[in-house]
Amino acid sequence: MKAAERPTSNLGQTLEWLRKELSEMQVQDQRLLLTLKHLHSVLEELRADSAHWEDSRSSGGPSPIRARAGSEGRSQQPLSLRLVHLLRGEDSRRSSLP
Repeated sequence: MKAAERPTSNLGQTLEWLRKELSEMQVQDQRLLLTLKHLHSVLEELRADSAHWEDSRSSGGPSPIRARAGSEGRSQQPLSLRLVHLLRGEDSRRSSLP
């Protein structure tokens, strides 16, 4: 009779493992979504800066390099450590088989 119970036990353990993996994947998906949103905002800011530089260049104003140097004093937030870790692959999901 114990032999008949063993597959059910293995099935239960496998289902529990799958639930845990799916939960971890959902957390990772949320982190990736936040990273994507952050990268999108950084790209939008770079596009705006680029458009400003192009306008400065075409209008005969100061060179884009000098225009940028003048804006260095404003507070720009550096990339978060989490993003740096993600880009380096340090925060990548490990494969954990049951």
